[in-house]
Amino acid sequence: MQVSNINDVKIYNLSCGKSLPEWLSDRKKRALQKKDVDVRRRIELIQDFDMPTVSTNIRVSRDGQYIMAAGTYKPRIRCYDTYQLSLKFERCLDADVVKFDILSEDYSKVLYFVSVN
Repeated sequence: MQVSNINDVKIYNLSCGKSLPEWLSDRKKRALQKKDVDVRRRIELIQDFDMPTVSTNIRVSRDGQYIMAAGTYKPRIRCYDTYQLSLKFERCLDADVVKFDILSEDYSKVLYFVSVN
């Protein structure tokens, strides 16, 4: 990552750092992280980590692998996989989610509280 300062505004260039090849196994990636400081400091972004309008609640699973977010208009739930750095699934609902909680270690059991009109 490169940081430049123009007119007292910091600009972060996230694409200039080292990246790991996709085809490397998890074991080899961990070995590289232990050896190379630049690889340890890199920033990884989750693809499509957004909500069309507003996100009202965000929760992280206990195992740390999944991030779930609830959004409004068109009410929806999105689940992101932090290991794959991508959207795992999205479900649209009939009512807005007021609150939710992840009951299991992963995303398999979730309790939703929805608004009733």
